[in-house]
Amino acid sequence: MALRLLHFEACPFCEKVRLSLARMGLAYEGETIEPDDRRRVEEVSGQRLVPVLCDEDRIIPDSTRILRYLIARYGDKNMLPADPAEQALAWIVEDYADEVLGPLLRSILEARSSSGAHLQPAERRELERHLETQYRNLEQLFSQRNFVFGGAPGLADIALYAFLSRLVQDGQREISAGFPHLKAWYGRMETL
Repeated sequence: MALRLLHFEACPFCEKVRLSLARMGLAYEGETIEPDDRRRVEEVSGQRLVPVLCDEDRIIPDSTRILRYLIARYGDKNMLPADPAEQALAWIVEDYADEVLGPLLRSILEARSSSGAHLQPAERRELERHLETQYRNLEQLFSQRNFVFGGAPGLADIALYAFLSRLVQDGQREISAGFPHLKAWYGRMETL
């Protein structure tokens, strides 16, 4: 049985898994789920969230769990750096993308706080300042290297790109020319 991925099209968590599968050279059958009809996801996994990976009799929900499973089962295939300490950092960056960058970008895109309340102008400005701080940090990182861990993209790059691409693809904004190294990294990621 081939790998099967239940996913939404416009979902950074799903995009992270799709890009990782492609980077690892693993063929899979995609099953697009409509956000308003999650019956199929519930039928397969017993819960409503995507992505969900099916591999033979194994059902794995959650993008991070899926990536950990794929790397454990099929090998890292250039997803992780060779050094164990850098491997740990790659997972920390992946978590940062999910838990810091993702919620920040979602709040900005939807103009809603994490509790779902409509953002007031002062709250929006504060989130924009926070995003600028994140961009400055990433700019500094990419000022000395082409990818998070040097010469080739891996898990950390894919996780960052999956979330940043939502901001750009949704037409909200482009990465400012004021962040030339981050912008160049984004361009390299787009070509993969």
